[in-house]
Amino acid sequence: MILIVESGSTKADWLLVDGKDTVLSFQSKGWNPLFLSSQAMISRLNSYVELAAYMSSVQELHFYSPGISHSESKDQLQSVLESHFANAKVFVESDMLAAARSVYKGKPLFVSIMGTGSNTAFYDGEIIEQFTPSLGYVLGDEGSGVALAKVLLRDYLYKRIPSDLYLEFSKNYSISKELVLKSVYKDEFPNRFLASYVPFLVRHKNHSYVADLVKNEFQNYVDFHLKSSPMIHDYSISFVGSVAYCFHEILREVLIQENLKMETIIQSPIKGLFAYHFRDI
Repeated sequence: MILIVESGSTKADWLLVDGKDTVLSFQSKGWNPLFLSSQAMISRLNSYVELAAYMSSVQELHFYSPGISHSESKDQLQSVLESHFANAKVFVESDMLAAARSVYKGKPLFVSIMGTGSNTAFYDGEIIEQFTPSLGYVLGDEGSGVALAKVLLRDYLYKRIPSDLYLEFSKNYSISKELVLKSVYKDEFPNRFLASYVPFLVRHKNHSYVADLVKNEFQNYVDFHLKSSPMIHDYSISFVGSVAYCFHEILREVLIQENLKMETIIQSPIKGLFAYHFRDI
């Protein structure tokens, strides 16, 4: 059996396959070893009761996750997985590689993640090359759900959003300056807290305020990340993630204005990863 796990910061997709038949599939909270202790990872694995009966039968585990560019975090995750899946070869890879493998169709291309966080790289089928570093939700993640929500919450607390949206937001969320500051600066998983407000933007994506907010953030993403490569006009770009998927009309508009070529947009990489890992069967 082969287990494929594709995780972002908000959610993770788990897919257990025997031959080419799906034995088990489910979603969990996202895994990011930068924010999880070994004990927290062990507790999570023990809580997946649907997976318990199959752990000893897994022969290969491909675990794709954010936060593993930090070698200590990657080693910690690797060790925990190997202890639980004792009979499996364990491969821990980046969420960027998951995105790249899920959209690769035999031609080199740029791959952009736009979900809770954001990232971009060039992929030729074997090697991933990044032109700008991933700086996380505090310094980077332009165009991501976190970036969109930071602008929304800032404008709401400053009372700079249109009155109709201000009223609608107030009806939907019990929010205060104290809650926001505590959730962002003190609580665990601040990026997940911020991204939880993206559905409000999606529901109101035709409002001029929201459309302008999203367009500005997508332009920041293009300026900081895509334009950092001198090859960006020579290859197409595929996008992976819920933010790109939900705001695809605005994203296309920004790319057209920049004369950039879009290949495809997918919400989740898990189906593409299934195709990648079982391409020779």
